[in-house]
Amino acid sequence: MEALVRETQRMTGAASVAFYDGRVCVAETGRGAGARAPSRARRRPTLVVWPERSAARDTRVLERMSAFGAVLLAAHAREQDAAARQVHLLKTQRRLEQRVTNQEQRRSRASHDLRTPLMVIKGYVDMMLKGTAGGLTAPIQRYLERLKRSAEDQSAIIDRRLAKVTAEGVSDLRPMLRTAFIPTARSSRPVDTTLTLPDRPVAVPGASDDVELLVRTLSRAVAASGAPAAVRVEAVSDAGVWQLRVSLRGGKALPEKTVATLRHLTQRLRGGLSLPEETGNGLVVHLPVDDTVPVAPRDA
Repeated sequence: MEALVRETQRMTGAASVAFYDGRVCVAETGRGAGARAPSRARRRPTLVVWPERSAARDTRVLERMSAFGAVLLAAHAREQDAAARQVHLLKTQRRLEQRVTNQEQRRSRASHDLRTPLMVIKGYVDMMLKGTAGGLTAPIQRYLERLKRSAEDQSAIIDRRLAKVTAEGVSDLRPMLRTAFIPTARSSRPVDTTLTLPDRPVAVPGASDDVELLVRTLSRAVAASGAPAAVRVEAVSDAGVWQLRVSLRGGKALPEKTVATLRHLTQRLRGGLSLPEETGNGLVVHLPVDDTVPVAPRDA
């Protein structure tokens, strides 16, 4: 802004030049009495020279310089707003980083506090099963084996619930399945597919891109078979997995390359693929259940 008033002074030959934003002097230059502030408060920026110039040439110069000064003021205001937003974002980032650090510390303490008594329980159960405390009756043997399995299940739950989050996962697979398998009016090759889904979210851990690629590969395989298909998703609560069954009523068998691709994708998602003989040309995809997502029934 100082360069603006100096250039205006050079071009007009005025003794003093000042640039005002309303009643606030932003920049001034010159000698003597200097440029006086505008007699009336103005909301828009104003360029004032002393002595005043009435020549047409000077008037045009002042108008151009005043407009340029207004643009500079607006740019400066935007820069200040951006700097303020940057400061706010940095503060928010530091606050979130501190929150993540605190949560990680709490997670670590909770993991230690939960595993320590569980290790003691498992240790004593193992000693008793080995006969360290004496002979065991058949009922006591069954009770201890059941207690050991429960301790192992509890350890697995602790591992899942307190593990570090590496991938956000898919909170509900149902919309993705509907989009992939239900034919649309614009589809050039509609596929006769019966889709049966549970009445609660089908939450799956793992990378969402891998889950989406798995669903697309299944959809393309069904379309390439040229046969009516039935797709059903069921929960196996005891095993903690989802079973995605694809049954093909006739048509061509799935190519080995497609089966290998599906097997690779399911393994990436820590699941599995089976080709039971009773399903004919069908298959079953096993995917782990993300038990960190609420299971309250709701319509997707």
